[in-house]
Amino acid sequence: MRKSLYIIVFIFFLGLWGCDETPTEPTKPTLAALMADKLEDTLRGRDVGYAFSIFEGEQLIVEKSGGFKSKTNDPEGQKSFLPTTKMHVASMTKTLTAMAFLKVAAQKNLRTTDRIAPYLPPSWAKGSNIDLITFGDLLTHRSGIVGLGSNCANGSFSENIYGGLKRLVAKGIGNKGNYCYQNANFGLFRVLIPSILGYKFTGNDATDDTETQKRFLAFLQTEIFEKVGIKDAITTYPAGDPTYTYSLPATSTQRGWNPGEFSQTLGGYGMYLTAREATQIYASALSGSSDKIFAAAQADSILIKNLGCYKATATLGTFYYHDGWWYSSLSTMGQGLRTIWMKLPNNLTCVLFVNTLRWRTPANSLDFPFNNGNIVGFVYNAYAQASQARNARVGAVPTLTIEHPEPH
Repeated sequence: MRKSLYIIVFIFFLGLWGCDETPTEPTKPTLAALMADKLEDTLRGRDVGYAFSIFEGEQLIVEKSGGFKSKTNDPEGQKSFLPTTKMHVASMTKTLTAMAFLKVAAQKNLRTTDRIAPYLPPSWAKGSNIDLITFGDLLTHRSGIVGLGSNCANGSFSENIYGGLKRLVAKGIGNKGNYCYQNANFGLFRVLIPSILGYKFTGNDATDDTETQKRFLAFLQTEIFEKVGIKDAITTYPAGDPTYTYSLPATSTQRGWNPGEFSQTLGGYGMYLTAREATQIYASALSGSSDKIFAAAQADSILIKNLGCYKATATLGTFYYHDGWWYSSLSTMGQGLRTIWMKLPNNLTCVLFVNTLRWRTPANSLDFPFNNGNIVGFVYNAYAQASQARNARVGAVPTLTIEHPEPH
């Protein structure tokens, strides 16, 4: 009887102890997880192939994908778009080129204020004021190069191959210091970096073209990609495994377009990466928490001086990025892709790929299929909405001010 009484008393006090316990508050979703949900709310189920990854510091937090990289009308048949799907990252390559220059500059004791002329092929004719251009001018699109025309217009593929770069140098420059977006500014580094590293130009354009292509890609591989465990840097799709691009609205007979091979223009554009690989590179290089690729001071230099990247601001903080844009033709039937890396507050880095573009009027532009064509604002809005949701705030998303809003 006494034993039973002790048990009853014990249970009574146990119940009182349980009643006094404060309920555990549910764990809030992470900012990255909420941001991923916001991105997918628009991307999912829209006949668009996509992939994105979000890192915090150097750690992968979330990655998502959807749609297809090839469809039933394509030779390879229908294949899903995955975070491990490789795609042409287009002008996101320019940031990699800026990283490559800072690496070689540290090795050879160069500065962004040094002039490029001593490292150009000796056989190239040097037009007026070419001797004034600095590495920093190229990295910020302020070299004075405006293309082969008389007004600022980003050059075609033919202006960015070896012979095209040679013609631009021979043409010379006028308004050095004025901003003019040119793929050739970064394409020249494919020639300059091998020269800085000691390549001796032969004067034979075919030989020098091939050698500088090979040496520049090898430098990217050893000094950037391998530092974060990425092997076999490529400038085209793996054999038999392309990621095709499309246009919206989709048609039942549409076949995808393969952007092709870009070793001739590498520097301004041309790398093929997965969303996961790309985020790993930009996060490791620019998060400031790692020296795998280079020291924090060099990362700060890229961001603060806008070397191969752009800056956008809002009350939520400063956002650094470089987008990419590639298309078959600038027309209603054009097909293409859009890419972006963005470094966000809270040490988050996001990369987004989509393999579909939409024709927009009245701008008459083939662009990102959502958010009125604005991929920069699309990623920012997802972050801002996630921040509001995490803090239980209701209100309009703060306006983002973009320095150079044109697609790049």
